Amino acid sequence: MAASNSRLDPVTFEVLNHRLLSITEEMGIQYMRCSGSNVLITGNDAATAIMQPDGALVSVGPYIVTQGNVLPLIVDSTMRLSGDVGIHDGDIFICNDPYLGAIHHPDFATVAPIYWKDELIGWIGASGHQLDTGGMDPGGFSIKAADVHQEGLRMPPVKLVDRGAMREDVLRWIQNQVRDPLVGLDVKGQVAALNTGRRRILELVESWGVETVKEVMRQSIDYARDKLKSRLRELPDGVWRDVQYIDHDGHDTQIYQIVCTMTKKSDALTFDFEGTSPNAKGLINSTYSGLQAAVLSAVYINLCWDIPWNRGVRDCLDLRTTAGTVNNCAYPAPCAMATISAVIVTIDVTWRCLSQMLMADERYRQQAMAVWSGTSMAPIFAGISQHGFPFAATEMSHFGGGGGARTYDDGVDTAGIVFNTTPNMPNIEDQESEYPVLYLFRRHLRDSGGPGRFRGGRSAELAYTAHRSPDNRLEGLFAGTGAEMPNAIGVGGGMPGAAIRIARVLRTDIADRMSTGKPLPDRLNDIEGSLEILPPKHTRSAMDLGDVWYHSWQAGGGYGDPLRRDPERVAMDVVREAVSPQAALEIYGVVMKEEGLYDPKATEARRSALRRERLQQSVVPSPGDAAISFAGMGRRSVAETLVIDFDKDAVSCGECGHVHCRPQDNLLEHLREVNAPLNAAGPVRGEDYDRGRFRLRQLCCSACGALVDVQVALEDAPRPYFRIDNWPAEAASK
Repeated sequence: MAASNSRLDPVTFEVLNHRLLSITEEMGIQYMRCSGSNVLITGNDAATAIMQPDGALVSVGPYIVTQGNVLPLIVDSTMRLSGDVGIHDGDIFICNDPYLGAIHHPDFATVAPIYWKDELIGWIGASGHQLDTGGMDPGGFSIKAADVHQEGLRMPPVKLVDRGAMREDVLRWIQNQVRDPLVGLDVKGQVAALNTGRRRILELVESWGVETVKEVMRQSIDYARDKLKSRLRELPDGVWRDVQYIDHDGHDTQIYQIVCTMTKKSDALTFDFEGTSPNAKGLINSTYSGLQAAVLSAVYINLCWDIPWNRGVRDCLDLRTTAGTVNNCAYPAPCAMATISAVIVTIDVTWRCLSQMLMADERYRQQAMAVWSGTSMAPIFAGISQHGFPFAATEMSHFGGGGGARTYDDGVDTAGIVFNTTPNMPNIEDQESEYPVLYLFRRHLRDSGGPGRFRGGRSAELAYTAHRSPDNRLEGLFAGTGAEMPNAIGVGGGMPGAAIRIARVLRTDIADRMSTGKPLPDRLNDIEGSLEILPPKHTRSAMDLGDVWYHSWQAGGGYGDPLRRDPERVAMDVVREAVSPQAALEIYGVVMKEEGLYDPKATEARRSALRRERLQQSVVPSPGDAAISFAGMGRRSVAETLVIDFDKDAVSCGECGHVHCRPQDNLLEHLREVNAPLNAAGPVRGEDYDRGRFRLRQLCCSACGALVDVQVALEDAPRPYFRIDNWPAEAASK
């Protein structure tokens, strides 16, 4: 895209660029206030955007950024496929087809052209997750679907509003296909949002002139492209590879891998997904739109904290992928669960590559983070509410996922889902007033945050039961990823956060307790009845009166070796019940005394013993095709674990100073590797689902045992690695 010669002055550009951002935010507020959907109100599960006439993204609202990233693809499909019906001023088109730009069926997207005196000057869009799509199961997630046609309503771009008039026939058609009548109100909420956006943009044109508004759109994209290219030139050149996994496809327990090899050279980034598993039989796939949305989301957050999130960022990226793979599936593969499986796992694998690149540069190291809560979930319950209407609800508490640890501090507890830039989670009392359920508890999950010098943010756990349901029963199903293994991987020697866990307790005494006024249990282990661990994806099941449904979700990964964590902070975590005394002793090496105090001498001895134990259990890694090597000049470092001194021709341990090898050697051949069960990082790391397929791979210094990296490893899967080809000269350590 060529830059314009008629540049705006900086003040005008900043004022108008921020005005466009505020319009996208106002559109979202309008949408959510009109919708009434619990998913939007309690989770902000929506997106808004402003685009150029060709669909190039200019501004995206502060909501679900993955949804915002695909609105340009919806515009492209609309322009390609709507020639027979025409595109006019006042039109609005609706689409939810994953093969035409949407991420998955539940995300209904609407787009509208903006005209000024018969000239198309841009597009606006809104998208939101719907309560139901009319598939085999309520809530939009048909667990046993084997192709896209079984997943409910799938709309190509259809004209919903014709020259300002709602097409009631189309709206009735949509409502006729879904279980929950609130879907119709939600669609009207999107129309209201687009009407607001159109009005605000035309007001801007009237005040500033059409050429000025068009120029600020162009200049915003140019600015983003130029600034990201400049930032990339400041970062090391090299190659980083990481691997992540999806467990269970709704049909069986097969593991699917997503492999990302990121190459950074000068001012460009390439993401190559060769090695990714083929299409899954079940609903976990994503189309290309989901893959692109995932990569953009990770790049935005890790590299563009002060850069507009628009087409200029996309211009710096090259995506290489093969059609027919789990994150670029081929028609008619099912993909209703794309957002919370292939898309978010693609974010995770891309995220870790970007974080490791940032950790290799001292100027940007503080921007690096471990992976946030590695997956999302869809706990769905449906039936007739206490108010007498049919409903299908997604329990949105999992949007309080744990934040990844930073290189200088802990991750934030229940910080949010990483692709939701305005995170939110439901108020329990509001849930109980709208739906026939009663919550027994919702609390932070102890030991869930990934251990490290800085701990990952905690996730949470909850339990609820049917209450005041007219039929004394509901139906429930669950769609989640990351039960057999965690996806929130640590960095710099930090360990992974918790995996998910789903359970139900049948034949409880909850009804008797309520009728007699006895206290209700506030922990899973205190619920009397028959405990059943459920698979991460299970089909619709009865939720009878007295049954209790439970789930916990993923937390943030840690940063740095847990044996380097300040013992005072560990002791405080024990007092706060963020960490158990057992984890404090076995993972952090901290020996507690009474009243929240720790024993300094015993702790020092314990930590020394744990390091010796690592070395005694370690083996020489088998790197296969993986290699860690370095090229450059001066003295550099990667996180706090490695020091690379090119003048001395040495790569050394950042903890003890032991010289591992020369920079050009394969460092993997000079480290030690400890293979342990996943719960060596703490409880709720997949032990309820363990099939012996995964292990915790800990790479450590051969002299002192300090952790260099910790990986979740699958037998015969590609090994993560990195290679730094060059550091910019000005980035050398002082």
